[in-house]
Amino acid sequence: MNILINTSILKNSLKDVMGVVGKDLSMPILSHVLIEKNSTVLKITGTNLEVQITSEAKFIEADEFDPVTVSGRKLYEIVRSLDQQEVSLNASKNRITLKTNNSTFKLSTLPANNFPTFEERKTTESFNINQTQLLDLLNKTSFSMASNPDVRFILCGLLLEISPSELTAVATDAHRLAISSSTLEKKQINKTSCIVPRKAVLELIRVLQGNNEAKVSVGANQISVNLKGLCFVSKLMDGKFPAGYKGVIPESAALEILLVKQHIRAALQRVSILANEKFKGVRIEATDKNIVLSSENPEQEEAKETIEHKPSGSEDNKIVAGFNAGYLIEAINACSGDEVVIGLNGPKENHEQTAGKKTRTEGTLIYSPNDNNTRYVVMPYNI
Repeated sequence: MNILINTSILKNSLKDVMGVVGKDLSMPILSHVLIEKNSTVLKITGTNLEVQITSEAKFIEADEFDPVTVSGRKLYEIVRSLDQQEVSLNASKNRITLKTNNSTFKLSTLPANNFPTFEERKTTESFNINQTQLLDLLNKTSFSMASNPDVRFILCGLLLEISPSELTAVATDAHRLAISSSTLEKKQINKTSCIVPRKAVLELIRVLQGNNEAKVSVGANQISVNLKGLCFVSKLMDGKFPAGYKGVIPESAALEILLVKQHIRAALQRVSILANEKFKGVRIEATDKNIVLSSENPEQEEAKETIEHKPSGSEDNKIVAGFNAGYLIEAINACSGDEVVIGLNGPKENHEQTAGKKTRTEGTLIYSPNDNNTRYVVMPYNI
């Protein structure tokens, strides 16, 4: 039971799976990786019970090798510390031995049949998409996922809407929303949707690389993404994404301002230095000719900065609103190109509220003038 493999190839495959290898003392097997062999490659699998990643490592030569599990962290640290060279893996009884010309390492193993691999599920829909295309879609939206399940559990995930010609990703934490679409090659595929958990989305972003195609398959309660030499599988969230999310996206803006991304981002970063530490609140006062950013904190410290911009043609409009500066900066960062459009809306009368004529404020729309497929909405708050 001996395998000869290059350390750099083994290291890269271990690195692929380490993001889901845990330190769960109640289930020691979850800190292990499963090592299996077929005719040409080693298959290395890691899981945290929610996400499973299998990476392939091509070996130089091999004898018969029965499946075995070994501490993923220890194996990775050992292989990572070795220079690029050949290393042999030999498994016998309850140990696996790594040998190079000058080094020997012996690690304890656990039975492979105790390793909790995912069962293969029936696929309902599948499609191909370029890895770069998929990664771009996730990067443009994932930052708007909720990170605190106490807010609303289902928002701690990313909604994927699949149609015959388009893949759309949507994320919101109830304070902001990100939506982006990417074209798919038209094929016979039914409309469907699924919600991918936050941790799985972040892990998928980590393993996506290169310009090769990815095959995405969606089943009743799991999604798989097959890449060249790697298979990513995640459980799906059980629940419904807010059905009215499209209603949050303003159809128009009272005042649209075209700004240089670098200028508005830097100004927000400077002004937010003196904002309240907890809320990072920044006041925006915008007119047809300029936008004034200001902040203050409980220590009575203040910051103020004015940015001139091209006239928008909305001479009578003046919008004043407060925002979390971090939300604005993240949306601006995600916009492609050198310019960004910020569409501000003021308070509007809520016709459903007759008594007292209560008002509501629509969200602020942020987008790149060069990207018609991506929109960001940041909700204001009282200042």
